[in-house]
Amino acid sequence: MLPGSGHLLLRRRRPGILILSTFVLLAVGGTVLALREGRSGLLGLALDTRVLLGVEIGCGILAAGWMAVVVRTYVLARPRRIGGGRRILGVAVVALLCLAVAAPFGFAADLAQSERSVVNTLFPTGGGTAGADVALPAHINVLLFGSDAGTDRTGTRSDSMMVASVDTTTSRAVLFGLPRNLEHAPFPPGSPMAARFPDGFFDPKDPLSGEYLLNAEYTYAITHPGVAPAGPTPDPGLNLLMSSIGTMLGIPLDYYVKIDMAGFSSIIDAVGGVTIDVGPVPLPIGGVLPDGTHVAPSGYVPAGVQHLDGDQALWYARSRRDSDDYNRMSRQRCMIQTLLKQKSAADLLAHFQAVAAATADSVATNIPQSFLPSLASLAGNGQSLELDSVAFDPTLHDPLQRDGKFDPSHPDYGFVRQVVATTIAGMSAPAPGPPAGASTPAPAAGTAAPATAAPQAAPLTDSCTSPSP
Repeated sequence: MLPGSGHLLLRRRRPGILILSTFVLLAVGGTVLALREGRSGLLGLALDTRVLLGVEIGCGILAAGWMAVVVRTYVLARPRRIGGGRRILGVAVVALLCLAVAAPFGFAADLAQSERSVVNTLFPTGGGTAGADVALPAHINVLLFGSDAGTDRTGTRSDSMMVASVDTTTSRAVLFGLPRNLEHAPFPPGSPMAARFPDGFFDPKDPLSGEYLLNAEYTYAITHPGVAPAGPTPDPGLNLLMSSIGTMLGIPLDYYVKIDMAGFSSIIDAVGGVTIDVGPVPLPIGGVLPDGTHVAPSGYVPAGVQHLDGDQALWYARSRRDSDDYNRMSRQRCMIQTLLKQKSAADLLAHFQAVAAATADSVATNIPQSFLPSLASLAGNGQSLELDSVAFDPTLHDPLQRDGKFDPSHPDYGFVRQVVATTIAGMSAPAPGPPAGASTPAPAAGTAAPATAAPQAAPLTDSCTSPSP
């Protein structure tokens, strides 16, 4: 029954109309808010910690008020003389009605409290007011850092490194994939690491050492205090990695998202798995020890289009037996594209409590809370994110190399910066293509052919089949 209807039936018109009017006004106000904000606005409000706190308080007030109305209605309707059995039955019915009224409000308040707790734990305030209307920068560069600090490993190394460069005005993004075995990684001029490694992260006394590849920088910063920048995080390994990758790409890295293996698997399980084309052959699960020794795999991820659970998705992204790091990089980019296509911000909110439990101890970031409403609105505005990719591996054409392939063991970081700058410029102001049916005219006789431009990002869909779930 509607709040206040009992009072009206008992001819208590004034309080009945007041209670019912309050309920109708709240319902109409909520409907108007939903229609005005739309899906993207509601997603933004759902990540606003001030709104979430208001929801908690509001649910408590509404539950208490509605229960008071139920009790008051019973008191008014109860006969003056009533037997003990009927009195007990009446009290039991009122208690059940109060429970039925309070349960949905309690669930909503608990969900809001859980979400607010996760937002406060995972996202820093950044000196701003959480939930304030903060406009996103026109461009954001985020380091995506996959940690291999599993239970079977000692220390932490970078299992996956990508930089997501997002143009928030055009909803276009590009993933720059960096191989773990990238050598001679540079450091900012004037930094302690640049003084220690003037020719990049490399040991001329032991040129074949795996301790001076890009994925070893994190551990190096941990074991050599004082070499990493003081910020932007409390983690010296991340600080060194961000400064080095920012230098090699020629762009500032604004933020990072760090996730460990167990966290990735749990998050995939929390959102119900992911459907992806594994490829023509099964992928081994395990089969390579931390020291590189090959052993028998513990299983396989089946070939073809599969709906993967968290553990299978993890091994799809990181299996390296019978393949190489470059194949794995391609699968990791494909996994990100597939997740963006199949899982929306609304999906995350729908599975929020499971996602919250999965991310509590396995995900870290310095993206500020004040950006969350705008990011959620961007993700939920119905405009699909155009995601391209550039992988700095031998699949990238490098005119400076004899074989025309990018060489991670002898990279030209000037060329790397040129590729990055050209790709980002193309995101913000894409050049219009030729009219349909038009062809590019050949250069006139005696005229030099135009110089080869820096490679553009290739859409992930060119090399990644992402079936619908």
